[in-house]
Amino acid sequence: MKTTYWLCCAIICCWFPITNVSANHDAVIASLPSSTVDVYSTAAVVNIPRTRQFILKDGDRDYQVMIKLPKKYQQSSSHQYPVIYMTDSMYSLQVVSGATRFLMNSNIMQQAILVAIGYQKPSKGSASRIRDFTPSHDPSWTLPTGEAKRHVSFISNIVMPFVETNFRVNKQYDTFMGNSLGGLLGAYILLERPRLFDYYVLGSPSLWFDNKQLLQQFSQRFSHTPAISAKVFIGIGELEKPPHTNDNHHMVADAQAFYQILQSHPSAKTGALQLKLLVIPEADHSMAFPTTAIHGLTWLFKRSI
Repeated sequence: MKTTYWLCCAIICCWFPITNVSANHDAVIASLPSSTVDVYSTAAVVNIPRTRQFILKDGDRDYQVMIKLPKKYQQSSSHQYPVIYMTDSMYSLQVVSGATRFLMNSNIMQQAILVAIGYQKPSKGSASRIRDFTPSHDPSWTLPTGEAKRHVSFISNIVMPFVETNFRVNKQYDTFMGNSLGGLLGAYILLERPRLFDYYVLGSPSLWFDNKQLLQQFSQRFSHTPAISAKVFIGIGELEKPPHTNDNHHMVADAQAFYQILQSHPSAKTGALQLKLLVIPEADHSMAFPTTAIHGLTWLFKRSI
């Protein structure tokens, strides 16, 4: 099987804390005023609890993947947990871990395994995400684009099997979370491989990319796709539109159009496809994701009282 082959040849595991100590940390401490050195010199590096980092291989590409286990994971050898897969690990994991900590630890929200997928190492994050998250080739971009299909295969054939093999996973609640171009990637998955995930949290999806090619594909094809059982949460900042944006993209209108297309699917009419759109007051593109994350995950995983 293809999946087994990739698992055997493509996984390099590194079990170490998420936070790396800077090589010049001591020099920074030494430069502080003497009155503060005693305070800072005893400070420990702060890590996200129960979080480890792995390097997973996609052919000639190495990707950093961070995995955070639930607080009660070690208390039972049989309990299985939902998995929340998210893009842009260095940003998303800190936000989602912090935002869900109280809710999960207080049993208000289902506890879940957090899997944050980073960028190809050692390339720059912007180059990796633009290439990996975009579904079509846009020649107007200087950086490479259009390799979403390969990246989704990496997620489905390598990342997800690795998590399912090594951790106790409840496959009924596989969740994808992405923001901006990551939200575009999630929309692409929903169109091309809608059964890969059960839940989707799409923050400020960059549906403007390549002259709205993906949005056009949805308009032409989505209502004719087979029945879908999924829950899709879309979050967008109220200010993600002119004149508040520098690039003239009206992302609010795009998100609303996307939501309406999803509503047109027969599965939405039967309730199998459940949808929610949140327009976040006073939020621009740089501010919207934390609110999208906590509202989306609460909608998906809040326990019934």
